[in-house]
Amino acid sequence: MVKKEDWERFGRAKKPTAPEIVQLYDWRNNPTTFDIASYYNQILIHRAHTVMLCEQKIIKQTEARAIINGIKEVEKELSGDPKLVNYMSTETALIKKIGEVGGKMHIGRSRNDLAHTKRRLYYRDQINRVIKAVIEYQRKLIEASEANIETYMPGYTHWRQAQPITLAHYIMSHVEAATRTIDRLEDIYKRTNLSPMGGAAFAGTGWPLNRYRTMELLGCDRLVENTLDGVASMDYYMEFASALAIHMNNMSRLSEDLQVMSSDEFMFIDLDEAYAGTSSIMPQKKNPIILEQTRSYASEAIGAVTSIYTSMKGMPYTNTSDRALLEPVMIDTAVGTTNSMAGLVISMKPIKENMRQKLREGFSTMTDVADTLVRLYDLSFRQAHDIIAHVTVEALESGVLAEEITPEMISKAAETVVGKPLLVPVADLEQSVNPELNVKRRNGIGMPAPSSVRAMILAEKGRVNDAENRLKTRLAKLEEAKNKLTEAESKL
Repeated sequence: MVKKEDWERFGRAKKPTAPEIVQLYDWRNNPTTFDIASYYNQILIHRAHTVMLCEQKIIKQTEARAIINGIKEVEKELSGDPKLVNYMSTETALIKKIGEVGGKMHIGRSRNDLAHTKRRLYYRDQINRVIKAVIEYQRKLIEASEANIETYMPGYTHWRQAQPITLAHYIMSHVEAATRTIDRLEDIYKRTNLSPMGGAAFAGTGWPLNRYRTMELLGCDRLVENTLDGVASMDYYMEFASALAIHMNNMSRLSEDLQVMSSDEFMFIDLDEAYAGTSSIMPQKKNPIILEQTRSYASEAIGAVTSIYTSMKGMPYTNTSDRALLEPVMIDTAVGTTNSMAGLVISMKPIKENMRQKLREGFSTMTDVADTLVRLYDLSFRQAHDIIAHVTVEALESGVLAEEITPEMISKAAETVVGKPLLVPVADLEQSVNPELNVKRRNGIGMPAPSSVRAMILAEKGRVNDAENRLKTRLAKLEEAKNKLTEAESKL
């Protein structure tokens, strides 16, 4: 099919939409059902279970060979068809292809343990997929931080200027939050990558199954030992949904800040037009659409958690169908949003002169002026706070900038608050009202001084590399299990 021109790209958003956003929209506009998305896991379970049945001499080698060859052909024929990917259709297709021997595939199991195992295998793979996206997100945010270690800007509380920081310090706060996302997901992986196979309907089976062998061939770390728990437990993907919602909400807060920073009133950053849209009527507009959509998608993630948790609340502790799943489209949305936010951050351009101007116009250095009084005159911090509050009010009323505050203004306020004049040396005052020096003095662990941010970047790079190595180890173990399964099949 000939690719058509994107007629939605015009005005101040002529550049093609960023590929990460295109992919995100495609996933959302063409959602995959859970049964289709997880079908490869169902086939994997059929193969592993059949090998185990043969090794336990429950079925003959020729029967196992016929089942495995047949099920691989069935997978090619049924994949992508929502009417045929459920278990009974798969089994029926197998029997039609190889005869009644295909029905022996179901010895010693139920759709119950099969379905619960399929979910666990699907979600474990998706956990790894999300972790991979978060690692790349961290790398791009770290790269943006490295470019802005000395990009000074006001820091805010309650959207009021608070204290000077750097753009790098702000961005690195989101890198650290993403590290906790990876920690959560890795913990959830441990409780997800378990095998319920052998639990059958819920009470196990009289057949001499080797549950550990099936577990090994599926790449699971442990069994869900209790056969009832194996077909009743769903807390693992309740946790997964929660972790996604937390991650999406962290990115939602990032998107809120960046939208404000990119507004005409702030103009701290300029967004690349590939991550923006425009207005059909107002030619000057470059609208940060993906930032608004990120917040919308975060709401959907919370909705998924609410739906899943509510469906579980009154559910009996056994196999049952009155439960909501974490749908593939929600996982796709989390991955796509993570990729899009990473691309937006690495491509945005800081407008440094506007940040500096806002620092000049604000009073974010007043904490350091108060600290200077404490150091020079042995005041309590509360006394110093009150003195500088008086000074700030006078400066605002007089139209005096922070850098224009004089020792005489401070002395006058001190006389009002503590009953005696306190004349701050000009050199000390100039240092305390200088935003860059304010930042550089904050050089403790995790603080905004360039030296501290560089240390943070180095530490986070190490954590990201460690997370990637752990991901590679998990993926290698799953690949090793697939190889074992293939090797076992070849012996048939």
